[in-house]
Amino acid sequence: MRTAIVAHSDTDGICSAAIALSRFPGSRIFFSKPASFLNELDDLREESLVVCDIAVNRPDSAALAKKLSARKVLYFDHHPMLPGFKKSAKGVVFHHDQRVSSSELVYRAFKDNIAPERVWLALYGAIADYSDGTPFIEEKMRNWDRRAIFFEVSSIVMGIKNEGFSDYSAKRRLVTDLARGMNPSDMPRLVESARQAVVKESELYEQVKKEAASFDHVGYIIRLEHFGFRGPAALFAATATDKPLGVAAFERKNHFDITLRARDPKLKLNVIAEKAAEAVGGSGGGHPNAAGARIPLSKLKDFLKKADELVG
Repeated sequence: MRTAIVAHSDTDGICSAAIALSRFPGSRIFFSKPASFLNELDDLREESLVVCDIAVNRPDSAALAKKLSARKVLYFDHHPMLPGFKKSAKGVVFHHDQRVSSSELVYRAFKDNIAPERVWLALYGAIADYSDGTPFIEEKMRNWDRRAIFFEVSSIVMGIKNEGFSDYSAKRRLVTDLARGMNPSDMPRLVESARQAVVKESELYEQVKKEAASFDHVGYIIRLEHFGFRGPAALFAATATDKPLGVAAFERKNHFDITLRARDPKLKLNVIAEKAAEAVGGSGGGHPNAAGARIPLSKLKDFLKKADELVG
């Protein structure tokens, strides 16, 4: 049976996909995101799917459940799951836990059938997604040099921000190399790309400090050049304006791609993103501490007002 692995394109998704590829060698690798996953399923002809780290988009949930039910699917995810989705996606095997990373979920499912060193990928993905405080990850970290592990994580997290590694074809090569057992620091140009990203991030903060604007509770920045730095841009927007919530808005062909980060850990960013986006005809979601949205180009101001209202 042919298998396709579909994953989010961040570090947790990349590491999840690499673990899955170790289990199912020869599988095709695809990257997707919640807002486009439903439509992109039509391009996949494989009978079997391994889905890693892709949240369920509320407006698409019914149609997505129907399409997934027509195949053999293993679904690994740690985002909030919509009520009733698991029941409606008949036959889909879910590995779902909001308390852990997708990389940990995938590794724990396949660990008896892959090389033991692939646990490093679970550690990388968990650390990158701020999910390394679980009992499983803490236990495994005791077996390795923590400083070396964090260096490898940083090589991926920062390295894929730059253009040379940000496109899907480059990330697909990373997945393949990681599945073969290569360390991130062994990959040509990845460490240098990470170093350059650190420099760019410092320059980004200076730019955001000059250009960020704000509402009562929201700092925001619009139309930055580097899409790969949207998380830091959103956080810097909050920092530079001294607001609890930060928003970075990147203009795409026919929509704004929104990223939310917060200085206040009590804010539930996935709830804010979803409610503010749906109020303007878009969609949003994610994690309580890291979320995003996709909204119509004409609705940015309305989105920001709604987010400001939700924070206040």
